[in-house]
Amino acid sequence: MIFAILRMVAAPEPEAWAVLIAQVLAGDRPALRRITERLLPRVRTTVTYMVGGHAERDDLVQRALLEVLKSLKGFRGESRFETWVDRIVGRTAMRQIRRFRRREKLVTPMAELPESREEGPIEDPVALKAVRERMSQLLTQLPEERRHAVVLRLVHGYSIQEIAAMTATNFNTVRDRLRVGRAELRKLVETDADLMTLGRGRVP
Repeated sequence: MIFAILRMVAAPEPEAWAVLIAQVLAGDRPALRRITERLLPRVRTTVTYMVGGHAERDDLVQRALLEVLKSLKGFRGESRFETWVDRIVGRTAMRQIRRFRRREKLVTPMAELPESREEGPIEDPVALKAVRERMSQLLTQLPEERRHAVVLRLVHGYSIQEIAAMTATNFNTVRDRLRVGRAELRKLVETDADLMTLGRGRVP
């Protein structure tokens, strides 16, 4: 199912986050480099699915990563570190998306192709990359609140209750945003023949 390729695969953790964070806060520069390298793929993935191929995507990745690093001293361990990071990155991306819209810089590519529903796995890494890039473009067509909820659910695998807590939003509101957002994304995917051909999969 093509939505499944959005899900991030958890990377192995060679050391506990708590130890690494403590080292960074103590001024350990090698630890700062390690935590930056480990966080960058997660931050880049989230930002990419939020803003697609926007010209300022890389700047936003750096801005979101810096926001996480500057906020490390505020991490209290009351939730998983990854959840805390995703909350900060999501907030930062949402703020920037609103600025993009005000400046009329967020340009969304539109699909105008017929439906294709061939089923099968994606084994070619080049095709997989192309599918993920196209999915990130399609996601930018969703309203920002629905997009944020869909990214947290489909990319990071959070439950509705977790998303509600992370975004300070009512449970039912999150559920509705996900229901409508998934339906909108499904419709976009099903009418994009290039994407369906690359993905060789069905939309759930």
